Amino acid sequence: MLEVKIDMSDDFFKKMELETGTKLNPVQRAAIEHDEGPLLLLASPGSGKTTTLNFKIAYLILEKKVNPRAILGLTFSKAAAHEMAERFHGWFHHLIGTTASFSTIHSFAFQVVRDYASLNQLQYTIIEGALEKTANQPMHKRMVLRRIFQEINRSVITEDQMDELLRMISFVKNRLLVEKDIRTLKTTIKNFTEIYLAYEQFKLRDPSHPLMDFDDMLTYANTILADDASLLANYQRRFEYILTDESQDTSLVQHQLVEKLALPHNNLCVVADDDQTLYSWRGADVSKIIHFKDTYPDATVLYMEQNYRSSKEIVETANQFIQRNKVRHPKKMFTENPSVRPITIEQLASYEDQTRYVINQLRQETNFEEVAILYRNNASSINVMNALDLANVPFYIKDVDHKFFSHWVLKDILHFIEFAQDPSDIDVLAQIHTKFAGYISKVQLQRLYELRNGEHAFDLLLQHVEMKFYQKKQLKTMKTVFASIQTARPAAALALIRNELGYEKNLRKMSDSLGFSIDYLLEMLNTIENVASDLPTALAFKERIVHLEQLMRDAKSNKHQNAVTLSTFHSAKGLEFNRVFMIDLINGVLPSSDNIKSYKDGQLEEMEEAARLFYVGMTRARHELHLISYRYKSKVVEESIFVGNVRQILNPDAAKRQKQQAQVRPSMRPPVELLPIEEKMRIAHKSFGEGTVLHLTGDVLDVQFDQGVEKQFSLQVCSENQLISIL
Repeated sequence: MLEVKIDMSDDFFKKMELETGTKLNPVQRAAIEHDEGPLLLLASPGSGKTTTLNFKIAYLILEKKVNPRAILGLTFSKAAAHEMAERFHGWFHHLIGTTASFSTIHSFAFQVVRDYASLNQLQYTIIEGALEKTANQPMHKRMVLRRIFQEINRSVITEDQMDELLRMISFVKNRLLVEKDIRTLKTTIKNFTEIYLAYEQFKLRDPSHPLMDFDDMLTYANTILADDASLLANYQRRFEYILTDESQDTSLVQHQLVEKLALPHNNLCVVADDDQTLYSWRGADVSKIIHFKDTYPDATVLYMEQNYRSSKEIVETANQFIQRNKVRHPKKMFTENPSVRPITIEQLASYEDQTRYVINQLRQETNFEEVAILYRNNASSINVMNALDLANVPFYIKDVDHKFFSHWVLKDILHFIEFAQDPSDIDVLAQIHTKFAGYISKVQLQRLYELRNGEHAFDLLLQHVEMKFYQKKQLKTMKTVFASIQTARPAAALALIRNELGYEKNLRKMSDSLGFSIDYLLEMLNTIENVASDLPTALAFKERIVHLEQLMRDAKSNKHQNAVTLSTFHSAKGLEFNRVFMIDLINGVLPSSDNIKSYKDGQLEEMEEAARLFYVGMTRARHELHLISYRYKSKVVEESIFVGNVRQILNPDAAKRQKQQAQVRPSMRPPVELLPIEEKMRIAHKSFGEGTVLHLTGDVLDVQFDQGVEKQFSLQVCSENQLISIL
């Protein structure tokens, strides 16, 4: 192999092009050469941000002679940190002996805690991490929260509730909320504030030896650096340059950590894309990126808008689509890539047609590793996985989530079927007696255990247990339904369970009283029905469930194999494929019902985040993008408004005609004047109370409320619906 000798005085970028084969555009070069003061690098999808970050580090080391150990690269995830380090090594290891430090913000925060504890001879115990099913771990975070929840709410926490509780605790920590703010949060967790405070008190039972979870690492590190000037100065001297990636997903506490570290020189490079902020629900705070100049008035802001990944059609459509959002930097993504094929929009008749469509599209495919099927909710993966398996298409699941197979709704369905097969099994009846319209009390169930003799449990109740007339009448009806379930095919049996036994009605009551999401529970039922749809017997259904669970476990090993990737939109960020299928694009899923409701209330955040999720899905595709919806799934559903936006972009003439037809009978409602809102003005909102206007940018109103929360609103929506008033 011919060795290329390069004079170190040659132009850095020519040298790097010879060394790596990578040619950089003018914006990338400007970002790399910026070496003093704060820099905000706004990087559109596929614009080469990882390349730019790595070349910037190499530039600092080779051209500016900065010690590699004085450069700290911070990322949002372990995978991103690993990718940056791996690519840096691949490009520059033969030029630079020692690499820079690449770390997640969590890992760095933990290092701060360890250093502080060592200097002050303190002890702590981490109570988070893998929870072994067979091990006794009473001090694990989940076990502690399970006990506290039961003590306060007098009920056993479900897995769904545990997930929501963990998310809310993380949100509180990452947003640095105090008690009065916590009490204003919307959550399905009953007595959340009391549970949170009890949890915090439990961890500090021994102040000299605190218990610590992963989010505590961030808050502890932030407090340590605020209080210990000497330790902070030590880190500031050590790291002359700080570069942060995926900063749109950084929370308030993480922003504060980075801001402290960067002082006093603020040689800080923040790489972000506010159009890809997806994690506000767990504490991400994009306002720091939107208002970067408020924190750093002398900052340089550069726009990396050239997309190297996707075809002309995809880039131009995605760019127009995301401009529907109002709270964003005014980027205009473009590409010099050629056209490949038009974006495909399919509105199918039914939900079942969706998987058939995808399977038909894949029949001639051989390069499966270049195909992705993306969805919003993990529950969608079950039906897709089932269909791919039946079609013998290999697949890899990016987010392996076994919750479906351990969920109590699935267990209920299996118990109903088991009892129908053996109506003498009182142990199974005990699991479901409150979940169908049999009106069997605990006392009557206990009497059944005493009478158990192998006969039908309902016959024992009717013949030997005192019951009211209406109970006996209802129990006879239930006996008939269970007899029908025993002989029915699984799909028909599920319909009987949902409707004739009253299980769906019971779920709705539980959702109202316990705060469960009824949409999620019904989605579980729909998924179970889909799996059962073509199976002949109850045994075949049970076997299929077991098979799918094993299939999901095995799918992990298909990474880097010739297999279709199944992923949520959230986890697909950073990935790219030749062909992308975005599925379940209906209102109620993307955007969700809550997203739509909040938008109608004048709030922008949730709907705009849903649009960003859709945008991330679109920009995963290099050449071929399919947007798939349907008109019926247990009931009539509507195509996602985001798909409607894309239709208008692709065919504006049709959209214009539709708008003209809608204006044939114009509304008699007079136009509403916008309220004369100004920055720093005091206002009152119908839902959030009094607050102060922080920013007014176009139609976007940014308000800090007295109760501690910050919200963005559409001034037009608020004015039209009289949601706000000037104090």
